[in-house]
Order: sequence, then structure tokens, then C-alpha cells
Amino acid sequence: MQRTSRMLCLTTLLFAAGAALFFTNAAVIPYKVAYPVLLLSLSLFYLRLKPLIPVGAALLLSAVGDAAGAGGMFIPQMLFFALAHGAYMCYFLPQAQVAPRPFVWPVLTALLLFLFVCIVPRAADPAERAGVAVYGLVVAGMLYSALQYRGAYAAWFRLAALLFVFSDSVIAWGRFVAPVPCRTYVVMITYYAAQYLFYLFAVRAATLSDSPH
Repeated sequence: MQRTSRMLCLTTLLFAAGAALFFTNAAVIPYKVAYPVLLLSLSLFYLRLKPLIPVGAALLLSAVGDAAGAGGMFIPQMLFFALAHGAYMCYFLPQAQVAPRPFVWPVLTALLLFLFVCIVPRAADPAERAGVAVYGLVVAGMLYSALQYRGAYAAWFRLAALLFVFSDSVIAWGRFVAPVPCRTYVVMITYYAAQYLFYLFAVRAATLSDSPH
């Protein structure tokens, strides 16, 4: 328990430092966008708790997606993030409520309308259009699994999932529809917040399940 608490505190400090470094224009470091989330992933794997494996994998795949995006590789970026969302689904679905919650369908309907009315038709390249459509469906699946999740800290996980979806939506709008003011800050603050919440509450949930009763 003390080992987990120490790791959580250290990781939080280093994550905050890495995020601050990303927003520091004077710090010219290759792929610096990926380091904060990579750190979260390594921290989870270091704890060696089986319930954390899907979240650790999701964070690792996200970091690779970040690096691909920093390199201007949009389709590989979507691929790795789609795999990351799949890993998050593996975490949420085993403890998901079977019957849909009342608010789930309106949220998913709004997301899918945004995707197929506002975004997909604006993608001129056929490969990008297909990739965005598939990726959007995977994101919708992750959001559904998080909204249906009924384990420990469910409300926080739902918030994290909604922040992640919002960040992706801003990226899509800025790429295919119109420029977004302060786009980098809007995208990255919500994205880093989402990933940190996934990390933090996965650790806390695993600690709860690992504690003696």
C-alpha cells in the first residue's frame, strides 16, 4: 500500500512536470507530447497489479499514438489510439451494466451524428475518411463501455472518457471543419486530464480490490 502511494505521488509530480514541459515552447525535445502518458503507463506496469494491465496497455498505445501524431502520421496515430480505446474497453466491459443507462443513448447519438454529419463527409482523402469513420465508432464503443461501467470510481471514469472524446472531437473539428482558437491548449489539457484520471482511479480501484477485508 505504501509502495503504491509513493509511486502515485512520484508519478503525479513527474506527469505534471512533463505536461508543463510540453507547453513550454522553449523546450525543443523530440516527441515530448508522448512522455507524460508514457510515464503513466510505465508506472502502472511497475506496480504489477493484474487489473491495471488493460489501462497500462491503453496508456502505452496512446503514447505511441502521440508520437505518431508528432511525426505527422495521422492514420498510424488513429490506429494506435483505436487500439488504446480497445484496451480501455477491456477494462470497463467486465464490470459494465448490461441494460443501457437512460443517458447513454442520447450521448452516443449526439457523438455519432457529430461524426457522420460534421466530420466524415469533410475528409477529402478516402483513406482518411474510412479511418476517421472506423476510429469514431471505436471511440463510441469506449465511451459506451465507460458510461455503462459500474465499478469503483465509475463517475470519475465517465468524466475521463468524456474529456477524451471532447479532445478527439476538437482535433477532428480543427482538421476537417474549421480552425479552433487555442486548439493545442484545448486539446492537450483535456487529453492529459483524461489520461491522468484513467491512471489515478485505476490505481485507486486496484488498491481497493487488493486491500484485505
